[in-house]
Amino acid sequence: MSISSLFVSARALVVSVTFTFFASSQASAAIIADFDIGIGANLASIQIDQEDGDGYLFHVRWDSANYTSWDALVDIDAALPTFSMTYDTYSWGIFLTGITIDGDTNFGTGDLWPIENYWHLWLQDTGSWDQAAFGASDRVLFNGASDAWVFGSSIVPQSVPAPGAIALTIFSIAVCPRRRRSNHTKASLAH
Repeated sequence: MSISSLFVSARALVVSVTFTFFASSQASAAIIADFDIGIGANLASIQIDQEDGDGYLFHVRWDSANYTSWDALVDIDAALPTFSMTYDTYSWGIFLTGITIDGDTNFGTGDLWPIENYWHLWLQDTGSWDQAAFGASDRVLFNGASDAWVFGSSIVPQSVPAPGAIALTIFSIAVCPRRRRSNHTKASLAH
């Protein structure tokens, strides 16, 4: 096998792996909108996964000490006219009951057991998602924190496609030479 053939095979593998990664990421993730909220030195992501599979990603910035996940939701609500939420306040904290984003709404109070018609709070502090053992008003965010709200399911938040997946695909196609096909067979070349 020539070096050129190896290069073409390697290019095909890179493109195949890249497309497979990107396609599988896209199939499991449906982040349909991405928003930047606030100003400040700290940055956290708040992901909201609606029951219909639509996901929304908010990059929230702040400077204040003891800024909570609930504070981030309140800031998102104040910043976006197409975002609204409903909640109940209890002595033990705040219970989120509904979120609407661009007309995409989910509301529930957990009253239809065994149907999970309520919002689950997830935290990603160490690389894997964990369901919160406390409420959003007790969750103090830190620079780089990731929180997610998932409605109607105790399944982990959907994965977000890596931002570099498209760039890697375009790069591998543009940089790697293409294999040329010939209509000539070895027998026709020998004549």
